[in-house]
Amino acid sequence: MRAELTGFLSIDKLWLKYYGEEVLHRPLPEGSMYDYLTSCNVDQLDSAALNYFGKKVTHRQMQEKIDACARALTAYGVRAGDAVSLCVLAMPKAVYLLYAINKIGAIANMLVMNATEAEIHEKLAVTKSKVVITVDLALEKIVQASKETSVKHIIGVSLAESMSCVIGTLYKWKSKVKQENCVLFSEFLKAGQGKNVEYPEIKADAPAVIAYTGRTTGKAKGVLLSNRAANTIAFQYKYADKVLDFQKGESFLDTIPPFLAYGLFLGVHMVLCVGLENILCPDPTAEHFPQQFLKYKPNHLSGGALHIEALMKNKKVQRTNLFFAKTIAYGGDGMNKSWETDTFHFLKEHHAPYGLMNGYGMTEMAGPVCTSNHKFPVMLPFFCNNIKILDIDTGEELGYDQEGEICVSGPSMMMEYYKNPEATREIIFEENGTRWLRTGDLGHVTKEGYFRLTGRLKRILWSIGADKTPSRVYPMEIENVLSRHSAVDKCAVVGRLNGEKGYLVIAYVTLKSKDTGDNVEKELRQLCRQELKENSWPFEYHFVEKLPTTGAGKIDFRTLEKWAKNSDSF
Repeated sequence: MRAELTGFLSIDKLWLKYYGEEVLHRPLPEGSMYDYLTSCNVDQLDSAALNYFGKKVTHRQMQEKIDACARALTAYGVRAGDAVSLCVLAMPKAVYLLYAINKIGAIANMLVMNATEAEIHEKLAVTKSKVVITVDLALEKIVQASKETSVKHIIGVSLAESMSCVIGTLYKWKSKVKQENCVLFSEFLKAGQGKNVEYPEIKADAPAVIAYTGRTTGKAKGVLLSNRAANTIAFQYKYADKVLDFQKGESFLDTIPPFLAYGLFLGVHMVLCVGLENILCPDPTAEHFPQQFLKYKPNHLSGGALHIEALMKNKKVQRTNLFFAKTIAYGGDGMNKSWETDTFHFLKEHHAPYGLMNGYGMTEMAGPVCTSNHKFPVMLPFFCNNIKILDIDTGEELGYDQEGEICVSGPSMMMEYYKNPEATREIIFEENGTRWLRTGDLGHVTKEGYFRLTGRLKRILWSIGADKTPSRVYPMEIENVLSRHSAVDKCAVVGRLNGEKGYLVIAYVTLKSKDTGDNVEKELRQLCRQELKENSWPFEYHFVEKLPTTGAGKIDFRTLEKWAKNSDSF
């Protein structure tokens, strides 16, 4: 560490002191995702890697399945550099296929399950995918979306195939597996039987995955990520033992779908490389999450805020000692400080060892950049990452405890927005030979090296005062004030453009009880007058039963903005 501080956090990197010198000098893994997976588990081939509805798969068995899929892909003409499109959920075959695609040097194009037919068609066309492998639930949509593209083969995978016999039989009875215009997975595997394949050497900087951004504020973009990016995420968790507490043989409940970067790189690759048993749950919704939690009693889990909320509201969970749950973490858009505090107290009261953890990251960095941890109730940047805070007006780098735009750098950064150089140039800049990514988020780093997210730059609103002077309005600041009212369950703030006044602040609120009194709006207005500047006072309040969410479980601000244009539209 430096003896003297420069005052610039990107040079001082004060967060590194929490990780220990040994980790800081450890070289990053070379080679492919598959190479790193196998090297991490060479001494535990007969330990459980996957758990799917109680049916376990060892690392040895998993590698055999990966090899079978790799041979089949090669038989279907897939070669290094080709894009293979996957439309799958958290299931064993998704894991096998991901690493098989990686082993032969191809690129996994992760199609979002709830994308529209038109969106999927565009992604298949741009990537020139010749092979698409899809879960049965999305088969019909994939067949339609594949028309007039380069797709030659569609392979259908049933969710039931890797389940235990009884559960699988029930699932098959309920579902209708469509086979028209596609090959069943069992037939696909037969094409590779008996074939000898020479696998290419895959470099760390070779492309591995195309993941898609969450469409929270705009059109989803394809993010091209390298093997190094994927391995960096796993590497940082594996060797952050000074602040994290993962032990081989413990279990991880995987709730985030693999078509999201967090589900793929955190929920699959990190978990398997660290040596945890990966409990795969193909249903990503919060509704059934408490039942899965109580059934498996995982040592670690990471989900959306809605998953954590579902746990706290479940009566059986409320009566359960959570001593086994070492990590209960959430990511994506935060709820609010009040919610985080309530959740932390709930977990402590139920004897969870470490309380609530959260993270900050983005698809463009292959997942988490900063995380809270088992030792400190704050977020620390991971040791492979660097952060600088820029003044949003001048672009100059700021010092400690100064709020500005968060820019990040590190080996997990994306290669590019796939075949979109203009969008890539908008978000990545180079300085002294280092590539930096503009996050569009606001935050600061303290003199202790702690990271704090304070707002979303993309959500900043502008209001025009009586003196015609423009000023900024920060929605997250307003949401944190509103959430402190005892009757408020959730809230979200957007703007409605008004020619003379800039943006008017429109607040959407859900209440904890339908029996809440009629004075809530009056009390919220009074609270805002006490705590906020006049330009941040909400112009309108709308009390709704539920806030809209994206497929990733985040608040859908684009839909709220449409609601705000016409208050009768919801």
